[in-house]
Amino acid sequence: DAPLSGVDLPVDFLVRMARQIEMVKLFKIESTGAADKLRTLIQTGGDAIEAPFDGEEGITILADLDAGATGSMTSALIPDLIRPVIVEHQCGNRDNAQKKYETILPIINHENKQCGFRATKFAMKEGGVIKSDFSGHPIAPLGLDAKNVLLELLRPRDPVVLRGGK
Repeated sequence: DAPLSGVDLPVDFLVRMARQIEMVKLFKIESTGAADKLRTLIQTGGDAIEAPFDGEEGITILADLDAGATGSMTSALIPDLIRPVIVEHQCGNRDNAQKKYETILPIINHENKQCGFRATKFAMKEGGVIKSDFSGHPIAPLGLDAKNVLLELLRPRDPVVLRGGK
C-alpha cells in the first residue's frame, strides 16, 4: 500500500516487480546516478515500465529526460516552469529544453538544497494560495535570507505559485 520512498532498490528487482505486479508500472527514480538507473530500467524492463520519472524537484531532469524519463515528480513550487522543459524535450527540441532548464535550475537548486518543502509553502503563502507556511515541530521555519533569495529567483519568472490565489 505504501510507496517505497527513500529506498534505492536494484534495477533487476524493480523490473521483476513491474512484470509480476499489475499495479507496479510507474517509477520515480531519486538516487545518485538516476539517469543511468533510468536508462537501465527502461532498457531492461521494456513495456513493463510505463512511466519512468525523474525526482528530486527536477534537479537532474535534463539528464533524466535524456535517459528516457517521460516526466518528473517535482514539488508544487514551479510545475508550470518545469513542464515546458519536458514538452520541449519530448518534441525533440533538446536545445530549447536545455535553455528553459538553465533558467529554472537556480530555483530548483535553492529549493532542493536550502529550503525543502518549506519553499513551496512559503511561495504559496506569498501567492495567496494558503494562509500560513507554518511547519510543525521539529521543522524550523524557513529563514528570512532563504525566503528572500527564493523570491529573487522566482519573481522574474512569474510562476503561478506567486499569483495563484490573488
